[in-house]
Amino acid sequence: MNDVPATAPDADRRAVDDLVRNLPGGRPGEMAFDHPWEIRAFALAVAAHTVGEFDWQLFQGALIDAIKDWESTRSVTSDESWSYYEHWVIALEAVMASNGAIDRAALTNRTAEVLAAPPNRNHHKAILEPVAIDAAITSTPS
Repeated sequence: MNDVPATAPDADRRAVDDLVRNLPGGRPGEMAFDHPWEIRAFALAVAAHTVGEFDWQLFQGALIDAIKDWESTRSVTSDESWSYYEHWVIALEAVMASNGAIDRAALTNRTAEVLAAPPNRNHHKAILEPVAIDAAITSTPS
């Protein structure tokens, strides 16, 4: 056996995998992410729930409300602007604001600052490969 320590990305991946496996009603084998920001939004919500920032049912209700709000403004269900994880972020903001964990005004100001920043260090470069979580991955091979 090789006792090579896990690299930081491997350790981060295992941490997210562990979070996913412990979600109420989660189906990790079916989760896929089209953009890197989606997995980050997902991991933020799961991590906040895991440390007790909010009850998962509260988040689910906020997510349902966000989707219903979006649907109420659309005349067709095949609208190309659909993004599940945009609704996920809206729900996360709502539950975190309702429990006082974030200040909506500060969040709005910081969002404006980030969006106004010029692209640099490739942080705005698109990564086109989809990102997925595989619950079967529990450790690095020896």
